[in-house]
Amino acid sequence: MWPLFLARKQLFPPGKFPVFAFVSVLGVALGITALLVVQTVMFSFGEEHRRRIRENSGDVTVSANGAAIANIDGLREEVIRLASGAAVASSVYIDGAAFLSPTDRQLEFQQSIPLVRGIDPQREPDVIPLKKYLRGQDGADGAATLEAFDDERVILGQRLARRLGTGPGGRVTIYSPVKILQSIETGGARITRPKELEVCGVLETGYKPVDDNVVLVTLPTARELFGLKNGMGTAVHLRLRDHEKSAQIATMLDSSPSLGRFFHARPWTHMNRDFLNAIEMEKGTLFLLMFIILLVASFSIGSTLFNHVVRRTKEIGLIGALGGGPRAILTLFLAQGLFVGVAGYAAGVGLTFLILHFRQEIIALMGQSDTLLNQYQFARVPLHYNPADFGKAALLTFFLMLAVSLLPALWAARRKPTEAMRAAA
Repeated sequence: MWPLFLARKQLFPPGKFPVFAFVSVLGVALGITALLVVQTVMFSFGEEHRRRIRENSGDVTVSANGAAIANIDGLREEVIRLASGAAVASSVYIDGAAFLSPTDRQLEFQQSIPLVRGIDPQREPDVIPLKKYLRGQDGADGAATLEAFDDERVILGQRLARRLGTGPGGRVTIYSPVKILQSIETGGARITRPKELEVCGVLETGYKPVDDNVVLVTLPTARELFGLKNGMGTAVHLRLRDHEKSAQIATMLDSSPSLGRFFHARPWTHMNRDFLNAIEMEKGTLFLLMFIILLVASFSIGSTLFNHVVRRTKEIGLIGALGGGPRAILTLFLAQGLFVGVAGYAAGVGLTFLILHFRQEIIALMGQSDTLLNQYQFARVPLHYNPADFGKAALLTFFLMLAVSLLPALWAARRKPTEAMRAAA
């Protein structure tokens, strides 16, 4: 064990500032920090998008490719039967685009064309966590707001409400595109008034596609807007006991003869798949770039370590003269490289946690908050740690430091004591 003790003493000599060790550890720490910060941030974006997709759509959605379904409740019951206990909740909905404007500001042309979704207030919260993000009038929570939600009320995404200049207690006017087309086709003979609704709550999810573009109404209101008969709907979505089995359940539903070829089941993993794949590809590309940076830092440390070994030629000779064999000398200098790697990795992990803790403040200082929202759809930088990334970084540090320490360690181990003493003289 004496080579390990001596290696620590040489790296951190008592009473002296360890310049070599400090610079080497700092180099490894900065490389590890860059690698882990980039990997964690990209992993967080991917994980948060997956979570938001499941929250917004459910685990499995069964539809007729956008066409209206006549007996939507019958389809829901059949889907639940086929899921064989894998589903813990189900609900039906209707969705489509409509024109929306604040009732008292129509002349200002503050209009929007959001996604209007008709939901069942009793069943929908079991599939989609509406209560978690819903805020009502006078600070009412999600449960209280849903109790007030009826056929004469509407729920808006937070940013959509802000863009329209309204909020809980305000009123909005919804223009049905179906009714507009009917009016055009009949030459104005069938003119119907737009629907005026009271805003009873807003959705504050921090996820741009929802906050910017979602309007929730009840199923009867949606049927009235889109010209559907009672009992009709657009789709059924499910929440499963295990969301990882969504693809398996969707395949089983698709192959079921009782559903027929007109219905199609989609798991949440197939929604925004191209965007999620792009994030994974970006994460892989950035890993390669950070690996190159860490590789350059490691070889710089290797060069410094070689110079450190050469400066200790006399000590190498003394160790050999005192009976220290080549294996002990090899262990001595390999241990120094590994000590640098371990200390650098630990410092890099600490810096990573520190930077990620202040990630939102850093984004604000850089003035990139709008870019974050527009490109990655989040108001705040999400944070999800992946233990596998930290494990890969640890293994990468170990093997890199072992590789760059091997050459100077072999050079020292092959020096004969007499030659080392003579060269140092």
